[in-house]
Amino acid sequence: MAKNEMKYYKRYTHGGVNLKKRRKVERPLFNKKITHTVFKSSKAVGEYCMFKHRNLVANELNRLKKRFFIEILDFVNMGNHLHLKVRFRDKSMFKKFLKAFAGVLARKITGARKGKRFGRFWDGLVYTRVLFSPLEELGLRGYFEANHRQREYGYEERSLYLKRFNQYIYRLKATRAAPT
Repeated sequence: MAKNEMKYYKRYTHGGVNLKKRRKVERPLFNKKITHTVFKSSKAVGEYCMFKHRNLVANELNRLKKRFFIEILDFVNMGNHLHLKVRFRDKSMFKKFLKAFAGVLARKITGARKGKRFGRFWDGLVYTRVLFSPLEELGLRGYFEANHRQREYGYEERSLYLKRFNQYIYRLKATRAAPT
């Protein structure tokens, strides 16, 4: 990525539940950089829980990643939200992927179709965050592992893991910042 391209964007995140009225601002995306993407729905509980539809979610991800040339490095299905770690080559294809995946998944989970409306399924815009440093990527990897542990063993195991992991990250930052 060119320095002037990085200066152009003053922020590296876009969307999310708390950030309303951002549709008129361009989504910061960088080719070949890892992007953390989150799809969140408060309606994804009970029969609409995405974890209950985990095979559908995985199949749609595999189908659409091939169609839009997106590389899915990792993903975590937490039931009411999905975390994706992606890399792409073309911004416009990635934007199309976000729209297509959100639309198809919402329709298939809710059973919505012409004549049988459901309403809004997603809470807000898809959240994206561009990762620039290996330390940010390591932090995301730890966060994904914590979510995997929560899904497998419960919230307490997640908390213990995150406590140890954050201590490790803190020590790593301290050794990098210390003058040699």
